[in-house]
Amino acid sequence: MVNYLALLRFLFLFLCSSSAFAGSEPKVINFDGWILSGFAQRGIAVQDIAMVAQPIPPYVNSDTIHYQHQPEKLVNPASVVKLFTTGIALDRLGSTFQFNTEFRADAKPVDGHLKGNLYVMGGGDPLFLTRDLWAALLQLRRQGVSVIEGAVVVDRSAFVEKYPLHSLTSSTAEIQEPFDEAPYRAYHAQPDSLLMNHGAMLIEVSLENNAVQLHLPEAPQTWSAVSQLEPVAGPCGSWKNNLSVDFTKQQDQVVVTVSGQYPVSCGNSSLSIRVLNQDWLFASWFREIWQQLGGVLVGSIEEGRLPDNTVSLLIHRSPAINRILRDVNKWSNNVVARHLEMAALTPDQSFDQSMRAWLASLGIDIRGWAFENGSGLSRNTRVTALGTSNFLVYMAGRPDFPDFLSSLPRAGHDGTLRTRLKGTDHYAYMKTGSLDDVRTVAGYLRTKKSQWYAFTIFVNGANADKAWPAMEEAIEYVYRTY
Repeated sequence: MVNYLALLRFLFLFLCSSSAFAGSEPKVINFDGWILSGFAQRGIAVQDIAMVAQPIPPYVNSDTIHYQHQPEKLVNPASVVKLFTTGIALDRLGSTFQFNTEFRADAKPVDGHLKGNLYVMGGGDPLFLTRDLWAALLQLRRQGVSVIEGAVVVDRSAFVEKYPLHSLTSSTAEIQEPFDEAPYRAYHAQPDSLLMNHGAMLIEVSLENNAVQLHLPEAPQTWSAVSQLEPVAGPCGSWKNNLSVDFTKQQDQVVVTVSGQYPVSCGNSSLSIRVLNQDWLFASWFREIWQQLGGVLVGSIEEGRLPDNTVSLLIHRSPAINRILRDVNKWSNNVVARHLEMAALTPDQSFDQSMRAWLASLGIDIRGWAFENGSGLSRNTRVTALGTSNFLVYMAGRPDFPDFLSSLPRAGHDGTLRTRLKGTDHYAYMKTGSLDDVRTVAGYLRTKKSQWYAFTIFVNGANADKAWPAMEEAIEYVYRTY
């Protein structure tokens, strides 16, 4: 006969013990010596490392451990800062938010003619491409517009008014304080409310008869390239960081001149450059596409402001934020991150003020923290490993967490982790970062025992470029063990 009283008592004790286990906090211990020795073997001092592996509730094992090393050390996160940028963008804008590029006119077209100007109002779309301009102008043609009798007036003032940085006051502004020795590289593209093609352009480089030739496969027909590259002997190396790139314009013709040395051992190669003159690029593409579509433009293409009392002809909408996040985190696109930074600003506050106020409202200790920009291309941004980990735990509890998680590179699968962390069986979703003397990684790990972790590793100091194998060892250890 079943002893129901004993059974009930057993179930009561089991449920009590299960409840106590589910609510207990993991034990906090320092990373094992052999984990730190992996960094030391590569010439990295232990004081240059900050790490936290924080389990995310619910805790699935009784022996779940919270590991840490210098969790409150202020460090430079490099591109890991994009996690914060995409987080605040989700919070402030929502996962379905879209940027608008609007085409307006002084009046509706009559018999195919716009009697006045066509106005193009940039709304900050970071993914506006040549094909999007083509699609918009095709729609105008299908609406019956064939002749623009006035000018095309481009209004790119949205970011200037909201965030008056020197690099946003004009589309032709120079970088006043270059971050490194290669300000022409594509990763230096600056925010622009009417950005095209990520603010960058590909140059194909080839060797022909011992001369270096250049080709612009992504440029308008009125753009050409001139090579002043000297072929030299020696290893291929970092030739892209020691060049000079200049843009000159005469009437509608734009010439891109590249000067420097090109090792012949590089063979055929390519170089992505920042297009400093975004107004030139838009004007060239507009003229070319409008002509291809059979349209006529009587006036000029010029910069200006949208006047009152115009009528809307069409609106081009960007992909939603939950799609844009992937360009930022999976491929570490700096200029797209900067656009999210602009869009998520609190009125009358800098990005640093907006971000720190938001994080403080979440209960994160931000003492000593600083955010120079949303891309991580900074020597001055500072966070802590523990604060970053706490932020990741917060994001894991949001209803839009699937959008955030899916934006991160997946180990051994895509983005900047496509060849990394293969020892985690693809269960690591993490953002990487690198600058001179900085290597970082942060994100999520699901272990073999199905415990989710927020994992953060920052290495700031000499030999940081050698840190990745030791970083992988730490992550894979937690994956196998917990």
